[in-house]
Amino acid sequence: MRRFLLPLCLFTCLLISPPLHAAAPRVLAWDDATATRKLALVSGTSPIEITGMHPLKRTKPMHLSGPGPFFIRALDKGAGPDGKPVQDVFSIAESVVQPLLVVIPDAKQATGIRILVLDDNPVGFHWGAYRFLNATPKELAVKLENKAVRIPIGWKPVDLDLGGEARGFGAAVALTEDLASPLYSGVWEYDKNVRTLVIMVPGSDPRLSPVLFKAIPEDKTAIEQEPVPKPRATS
Repeated sequence: MRRFLLPLCLFTCLLISPPLHAAAPRVLAWDDATATRKLALVSGTSPIEITGMHPLKRTKPMHLSGPGPFFIRALDKGAGPDGKPVQDVFSIAESVVQPLLVVIPDAKQATGIRILVLDDNPVGFHWGAYRFLNATPKELAVKLENKAVRIPIGWKPVDLDLGGEARGFGAAVALTEDLASPLYSGVWEYDKNVRTLVIMVPGSDPRLSPVLFKAIPEDKTAIEQEPVPKPRATS
C-alpha cells in the first residue's frame, strides 16, 4: 500500500491547489476612440466592465479568477447571430506576472479590437527604463545617450535603462539598414522613478518623421500613493 501514498498525495494537492494563474491585468487603450468603447473582461461567466480606459494611462488592476480562458466582450454591440454576446478570446501566459492588455483596433475581429498582452512586471520592466515596441514594417535602431539597441519588428519588447541621476539626454532613431541617416533625433528625460513604454508606429505625414512615437510614462511615486485595490469577491 505504501507505493500508492505519493500518487495519492499529488492528486490531493492538485485538487486543493489554487489556479496556476489568477490574473489581475491592467488595460491600456490604443487611442482616444478605443478608450470610448464599452468593453468588459470575462473570466468564466462573470463580465467585469473596463472603466477608466485612456491612451496614455493604464487602468487600475482588474482581478480575474482562474487560469482562463479569458474574453474581451463588446458591451457596445448587440448580440451576435447566435444570440450570444460578441466577444473574442485571448490568453495570458502563466509566465506573465503583471499583465498589461493593450486594446488595439482591429476590424477583422468580431469585437473590432484585438488584445496585445505584455508583462508589465517592474522586475523586468525597470523603473527608469524605456521599453520599445516596433509596430513599423522595418527593424529600427534606437540610441539613448551612449547606449544603442535594435528594435525588431513584431511587437517584441526591448528595454533600455540608462541609470544615474535625473537629466536630459540625446535620443535618436534610425533604420538598421541606414544607421547614418537618423529618422528622428531629440532630447528626452531620464528619471529613475519613471518608466516609459514607447510604441513606434509609421508616420502618416511624409513631411514629418516616417516614425512616430506613442509614449506612455508611469511614475512610481504616484502609484505608491494610490490605495491598494481589494481583490474582487468570487462565488
